Amino acid sequence: MKKKIIVFSIALILLISLYYANKIMVVSYPYVREIKEDNLTDNVKDYKTAQSEHFIVRYTPPDEKYVPLVLKIAEKHYDSVTKDLGHKPVGKIVIIMYHDPEKMNRDFSLAKGDTAMGIYLNGIISIASPELWISPTKDLEKVFEHEGPIVHEFAHLIVDDVAKGNYPVWFTEGIALLEEYRENGFVWGEYITTDKPYSLKELTYNFNQLDETLAYKRSFEIVKAITDKYGMQSIREILKYLGEGLNLSESFYKVTGQNLEKFVDSVK
Repeated sequence: MKKKIIVFSIALILLISLYYANKIMVVSYPYVREIKEDNLTDNVKDYKTAQSEHFIVRYTPPDEKYVPLVLKIAEKHYDSVTKDLGHKPVGKIVIIMYHDPEKMNRDFSLAKGDTAMGIYLNGIISIASPELWISPTKDLEKVFEHEGPIVHEFAHLIVDDVAKGNYPVWFTEGIALLEEYRENGFVWGEYITTDKPYSLKELTYNFNQLDETLAYKRSFEIVKAITDKYGMQSIREILKYLGEGLNLSESFYKVTGQNLEKFVDSVK
């Protein structure tokens, strides 16, 4: 009997610790993120600066000609994305435009050899110079708006703001891809199919080990299915509960009354 009481007590302590750990994390997260944000901006303290109503672009002289385009596209989508996700960030959002992809990788701790068109991390959006990935023969503005990283990374920033870092990777990727779809009509992996779509557990615990295209596609499909059934308001409410320290399954149930794992399994 005494052994059972000890085991029960330990289990109870662990449960309480886990519950309050999440609460502590979401309360402390904005302060920790601010410190890390300062570290990122320190890495580009010698970069030039340009501003618009809601954004600050840090850049080097070779990319000066792209600054008006970056600010134009960012401002164009600001109102609709913030309305969709129910949140306007405090202060101006920093976008760092890198002409040197290796420096971008170092500053944002990407593995050597990895390349990215855009990255969101710790309150900062970074993008590769359009010169590095848009052919001179193409329509610069059209390609940058519809294939570029601005909407996607801005959505990540808002998710991070509201949920205070408390979300699985697949959920923020699904939301970012949903915003690309709503803003630009872009459908990730539109013509790619699979006989065995990833489960909630696979997405939550093994996202970075999965096939990238299929994992992103599945994330988009699930988030879109949530909004198709429950509306964009459901995403806004889920993010709010995540920011209060609930996990995703708890937040989803609180908003929809449904089991998240069963819902994911129903999305084909």
